[in-house]
Amino acid sequence: MSSPIDPRARVDALPSLPDPQAFLRHGGVMGARIAERDWSATSLGPAADWPGAIKSVLASWLDSPQAMFVAWGPDLRFFFNDTYLPFLGARGADVVGQPFQEVWPDIWNEIEPIARQALAGQGQRFEEMPLLTQRNGYPEETWWTFTYMPLRDERGRVLGMMCTASDATASVLAARKAEQHRARQNSMLQQMPGFVGLLEGPRHVYEYVNDAYRAIAGERDYLGRCIRDVLPELEGQGYFELLDQVYDSGTSFISHAMPIRFTGEDDNRHIDLLFHPLRNESGQVSGIFVGGYDVSRRVTAERALTSLNESLEKRVDERTVELMRTQEALKHSQKLEAIGKLTGGVAHDFNNLLTVIGSSVELLRRPQLAEDRRKKYVETIAETVRRAAKLTSQLLSFARRQALRPEVFDVGRQVEAISELIRPLTGPEVAIEIAASEEAWLVECDVNQFETAIVNLAVNARDAMPAGGLLTIEMSCAEGIPADGSHAFRPGPFIAVAMRDTGTGIAPEHLELVFDPFYTTKEVGKGTGLGLSQVFGFTRQSGGDVRVTSTPGQGATFTLYLPQAGPVGAGVPTAALGASALSDTLALTILVVEDNTSVGRICTEALNDLGHTTQWATDAQQALSILERGELRFDLVFSDVVMPGMNGLEMAQLIRSRHPGLPVLLASGYSDVMADVGVQGFELVQKPYSVDALVRLMRKALERPAASSIP
Repeated sequence: MSSPIDPRARVDALPSLPDPQAFLRHGGVMGARIAERDWSATSLGPAADWPGAIKSVLASWLDSPQAMFVAWGPDLRFFFNDTYLPFLGARGADVVGQPFQEVWPDIWNEIEPIARQALAGQGQRFEEMPLLTQRNGYPEETWWTFTYMPLRDERGRVLGMMCTASDATASVLAARKAEQHRARQNSMLQQMPGFVGLLEGPRHVYEYVNDAYRAIAGERDYLGRCIRDVLPELEGQGYFELLDQVYDSGTSFISHAMPIRFTGEDDNRHIDLLFHPLRNESGQVSGIFVGGYDVSRRVTAERALTSLNESLEKRVDERTVELMRTQEALKHSQKLEAIGKLTGGVAHDFNNLLTVIGSSVELLRRPQLAEDRRKKYVETIAETVRRAAKLTSQLLSFARRQALRPEVFDVGRQVEAISELIRPLTGPEVAIEIAASEEAWLVECDVNQFETAIVNLAVNARDAMPAGGLLTIEMSCAEGIPADGSHAFRPGPFIAVAMRDTGTGIAPEHLELVFDPFYTTKEVGKGTGLGLSQVFGFTRQSGGDVRVTSTPGQGATFTLYLPQAGPVGAGVPTAALGASALSDTLALTILVVEDNTSVGRICTEALNDLGHTTQWATDAQQALSILERGELRFDLVFSDVVMPGMNGLEMAQLIRSRHPGLPVLLASGYSDVMADVGVQGFELVQKPYSVDALVRLMRKALERPAASSIP
């Protein structure tokens, strides 16, 4: 009798059946989605019965890094790979297998003719085609590069269509932004007073020229053509060789009064010329900046002067007057040329300020001007003068030529006080935190310049946080100023005032540039680039320094180091006011010392209008003589600092020794002497000054002798 047969053994002995969905095995997320769905109820039927061409296509590109889809069947069922999935936005993977028209209803009108041609056997390719999609539930402009091709089976019949696609939206928007940047750059270059051209590549192809360039070289077809083709007459004049040298060496070329001759001109022109290499992101030279000025008139004047000098001995008598006029014309021409070269930040700002003042003056001249309009124009002029004075002060501060008035104060309390001014400037989007302390942090420096520095840093931090953020200000003691790349450690003691923001930060290659005057990353008209320069100049002139650290994307920290004036917690020294304060209505006798006729006249008139008696001396020696004669008893001497002969500070020191107790108030817009040695205990009003500022400083000058006994 035979042994019984195990049924399980019979089953195991059967050959294994092929997997009907093996073509989806390596299809990633979308392959799994297709495999898990039952397609029997759709027009496509079970996946196992799909045409071999469809299976082959899906098996080939479901795991492809190129975004692709296929649409087939009577209602164009839509299948796509994992790389294509992000293009669908909020629609996601659930739309797999839906009819094409239902997947992309928002763009079907544009796509249907292309799909129809593909189903008819004709493929097409499109570059950066714009489509208004609603893939995320709202309309958005998108651009696509794609190819539609018919999908055929092994017998050549069209089963559907397939597509390879890429979303070009980001690159199109980037190109638009770059074009807008180029347009802004061209607008700025167009406004420059000199001629400007941009050359690209080793063949020096014109990328841009401004109107001043066309005015010199003539109206020609520049853009997109190399300079040798545009200006063939320069062959043999050395310009092409210089361009090649600058491009190859990466070193600028500068020349003054260089001769040049253009087609159709009988004589040479002369130009002040700059060839400067332009570099790409990798630091390689990619082009050349061409700029300069036509100085032919100046050269003509110089040659005329040379000719006059050669024959001077023979014609000295009859040509003396003419020679002096020529010399003055030359000097005037050189001054105008120097002014013309002040392109960029300071020229831009002062031209704007002068435009406002000039326009306001013209409007004030209109007859029957309404009183409210007159007041508005006068206030506009006053505000513009204040802005011009601030710009000049920032320039002097950076150059460390500002006359400072150092005093001892509690920096912590000063920061808390100035924060009331900072908050409106930074706006509600920027939170300000001050590490307050009950103890006094004493420093010795100019309090007004300190406040200006804090405001400049706060505005700089605000601009670095366009979407808002946190600005933190904290004080600490420092044994010294830390070393950086170009400065060694400096022993202290110092008080460190650190301002930290959470903004965009500063790139490492820009850290050494942030304190340069007129360096700014802001758009034209958004800033002069002098704010941080003022901080740099103020701290250096005060005996301290400033350091900056930053991590791009995480913010920046600016730390001011100021000389410590006493131990932490010590009280701020105060001086008792004089026995009698200056009354607003008290009539004074004032000796005004001013060598400038216009300034002297307006100053004495203003003081007279305030009820004071004035006597005007045009230099220091005359003022000292008036005081020695003693014909009038003066309550105050008000003197300019910069004068021919003895300057105002030297005169004030003599008055202090010869006439003890006679107050002296000094005025200056700029002085080498006072920038070097300070105000020497005298009160100083900065030009340009207002009448209110003059009265306030007169009061302080009259109070100073009673408040301090300065020898």
